[in-house]
Amino acid sequence: MKFYSRAHARRSLFHTAIFRTLSQLASVASYVVLVRGMTEQTFGILNILYAVIPVISTAASLGIEQTLRRYQPEYLQAGQAQAAAWLVRAAASARFATNVALLGIIILLWQWIAPFFQLQPYRAEFLLFSLLVLLHFQASILQISLSSHMLQGYSVGMTVVLSVAKLLAYLVLIRFDSLTLTNAILADTVGYGLMYAGLRVAHARHCRPPLIDRGFTLEGTERRRLLRYSFFNNFNDAGTMLLTSRTDNFFLAALMNPLAVGAYAFYVRLNQMTAHLLPTRQFSNVIQPLFFAIPPHEAARRIPRYFTLLTNLTGTMQMPIFAYALAYHAELVSVFFGGKFLESSWLLPVIVGFATINRVEVSVTMVAQYQEKASILLLSKIFGIYNAIMLLVLIPVAGIYGAAIATGSAQLLKNFYVWWHVRDTARWTNLRAVIAMTAVIWVPCVTVCFALKELLALPPAMHLVFGTVLCGLGTILYVRSPALSPSDREILASVFHGREARVLTWLGIIRTANAK
Repeated sequence: MKFYSRAHARRSLFHTAIFRTLSQLASVASYVVLVRGMTEQTFGILNILYAVIPVISTAASLGIEQTLRRYQPEYLQAGQAQAAAWLVRAAASARFATNVALLGIIILLWQWIAPFFQLQPYRAEFLLFSLLVLLHFQASILQISLSSHMLQGYSVGMTVVLSVAKLLAYLVLIRFDSLTLTNAILADTVGYGLMYAGLRVAHARHCRPPLIDRGFTLEGTERRRLLRYSFFNNFNDAGTMLLTSRTDNFFLAALMNPLAVGAYAFYVRLNQMTAHLLPTRQFSNVIQPLFFAIPPHEAARRIPRYFTLLTNLTGTMQMPIFAYALAYHAELVSVFFGGKFLESSWLLPVIVGFATINRVEVSVTMVAQYQEKASILLLSKIFGIYNAIMLLVLIPVAGIYGAAIATGSAQLLKNFYVWWHVRDTARWTNLRAVIAMTAVIWVPCVTVCFALKELLALPPAMHLVFGTVLCGLGTILYVRSPALSPSDREILASVFHGREARVLTWLGIIRTANAK
């Protein structure tokens, strides 16, 4: 079966777009309900618990997810279905074992660990949360595998079940004034359980070879290849732990208090929700299998084009998001979240600004992974030490703003280091045009937004409407400009050649000559 044809890619892109949109709408709604329904203290504690997920993901990764994501598409492309199935089984078993071991250690050492992060009274809640953690990672393995089979209708579709289940549960709980920490964790756990069950059924039906050989194993040479890649990525993932905003929560809990964690996590989550709109995030489960399935003899020609495309497409969404956050951060919080954490609203454009500068992260990392430069990715995590030092220095001085500056600058240095080692193929072919169009389009757009706020005494909601219109017009101008290269438009036209091509042509993303 040919998994990575243009027809499969097109179908997967549509499934991803539809289901991710539904999932994100439900997630935004559930987040509004959660923030409004919880006290700021309880919200902070919940986010400290959720910070455990990236810690476990990195501290006990064994490079499992990265190895599965990198090599399963290769096996499927080569028709090695038994090898692909073996890899999934090995990944799921190894991930479950490492998670149970690490969670057990945390529980055993709770009386010594918890006081650092002001979690002493919450041991029972952590025990319940541990089940959520196990479900989260087992579901992630199945999602990666389904995406490698280009079955995004299932891998992404089941996230809708999770998001809707959480939203409904929060609404019921807030209706009875019962949105406590324990009930919120229980609601999330039920949602993850439903998603895992659906993924498990879909994977059993569509991803297992007809005649599965339970005794199958890879040859010694191939196993050593996987182990070498996993070995580097194990330490690579561990280094990532000090470069994530979730880890910042532990520093804030130790150096400040749960209220600071709540405020910081609130604005980080707002940025993450908007980041899911970015093409590299929205369609990552489609892009990665296609990218890693590029034949080696075509890599020199195709990778620079794909690198430019992914980076430019990210910019078409990231720039209006940053402009909007810069101009309307306070209005967003006032209108949608009842003014909670309003005193720290300038944190939003700071976080989104660093995300905008770091938008090459996904594409440059994929290039390094394709070239199997796991050692470079590992060495780049040295900037995690820089981040830890800057967190310790800046948080006492600048509070939550110091945390954002430390982590954002560390990620910038890390991305530049990786790019430097793959710069021969990770070429941004129209960088000058992107810089010029950013100055010509987005600087005036933000200036007009601020001017309208000063000149017109309107309710915050009306200013948000005006800002949406202005940033929408700026986006249309931007996608019609040289910020998208001719190569970008050519690739998009080759994939979107159905009815959607008319819309893309009208927007100016695809030129008429290429849309035929």
